[in-house]
Amino acid sequence: MNKKYFYLLSANLLLFFSCSSVSRFLTGNISFSPVAEKVLPSVVHVRVVDQKTQQTPEGWDFSYNPFTPSPGNIFEEKKEFFEEGLGSGVIIRQEGERFFAVTNKHVIADADKITVKLFDGEFTEAFIAGVDERKDIAVIYFDSQNTNIKVISKGDSDTLKVGDWVLAVGSPFGFDSSVTSGIVSALGRKNNAGGNISDFIQTDASINTGNSGGALVNTKGELVGINSWITTTTGGSIGLGFAIPVNNIIKSVDDLINFGKVKYGWIGVIAGYLPDFEKEIFNVSDKKGIMVFQTIKEGPADINGLLPGDFIMKVNNRETPDVDSLLLAVGEAEEGTDADFLIVREGTVIVKKLKPGLRENKTELAERTYTYWPGITVITVNKKYINLNDNKDVESGVIVSYVEKGAVLESMNAGDIITEVNGKTVSNTRDFYRELNRSKDNISVKYFRENKEFIKEFKYTGKEK
Repeated sequence: MNKKYFYLLSANLLLFFSCSSVSRFLTGNISFSPVAEKVLPSVVHVRVVDQKTQQTPEGWDFSYNPFTPSPGNIFEEKKEFFEEGLGSGVIIRQEGERFFAVTNKHVIADADKITVKLFDGEFTEAFIAGVDERKDIAVIYFDSQNTNIKVISKGDSDTLKVGDWVLAVGSPFGFDSSVTSGIVSALGRKNNAGGNISDFIQTDASINTGNSGGALVNTKGELVGINSWITTTTGGSIGLGFAIPVNNIIKSVDDLINFGKVKYGWIGVIAGYLPDFEKEIFNVSDKKGIMVFQTIKEGPADINGLLPGDFIMKVNNRETPDVDSLLLAVGEAEEGTDADFLIVREGTVIVKKLKPGLRENKTELAERTYTYWPGITVITVNKKYINLNDNKDVESGVIVSYVEKGAVLESMNAGDIITEVNGKTVSNTRDFYRELNRSKDNISVKYFRENKEFIKEFKYTGKEK
């Protein structure tokens, strides 16, 4: 056969089979019904009632003056009313006749009463096992002898790829047991509203009010995410739905069931991004990670030798390209158990073993500001990017960009330019952290403020000599 005609025939056959596959899919020969049948008994409709009290104007006090009312004539009455909400939940564990379902924290909010409607129509009262505000999830539980309830199979959200088929299952606008299909549109999306941490799965599977807390599953019927929020210009779905990856909530769910709260790992650092010109100074331009700017005295990082100026790339082999990923990786680490931190220090890649502690509450953490070391965040003086204002004669050094109130170097001001630490010239941030870490007990700082030179000595306690 002539090669030309052979290649042409092969191409036509390939085109035929490709078009046939697409045609069969579009005509409905491929169905997600087996997936839906597997998943639907694991998804519940969550109804919440929040009882509120409000002052309401009731009328006139005619016993005083019925003809010329004055402010004293109106009386108010406290009235109670009920606010209802709806959402979805996913059965994630069974212990005897007790079932646990995960949902969004914003679904149950401050609910006074929670009712779940099961797939077969049964209603039962549910109670809160615990909430995790940082990830906007909650676990509720209820007791039932219903044998139709199924615990959902958990998948691996880390294996998801853009373009994978997924199904969203829940109760949009109260329509129970609704299933919509779509693909994974993107991974690692961010939304820090309310201080939440996560890297959301973006999907074009239709998600609406009431879907929150429902399941995002793969084509095997495995849970890969908890539907959480949408971006919309209409109030309804426009193909921009977001789900919390299931791998990000497994530990939180287990902790909420076992302890009623999440035991987050904590290392005691303030960390953040480096601009490109700073990454060049630290020789990490080709690397992804987060810079440690400050450590907390006697915190896990301090005790285990993590230092300001260290560049964290991975925690327990989990990449940390941004602050949220670092928070998630550290939060997942077990308290008191060795965690491997892959860092860059002074241009050298090393593994540092660190035992995370247990994260305290916000109030306790706020009270620790006096132990922050060094208590300031600095950036290399670069006249191309930074206006030196009144310190125009200074050619090099580091400029203070942030000061932690109550911390060690709190008497420094944003805008101060540091040129020496312990008598050693500081030309950039790498120099600053190198000299800072050589002697933590006492530190001498030479700096310029409004073009005037100052030298101050500090102790680790934060008190000046």
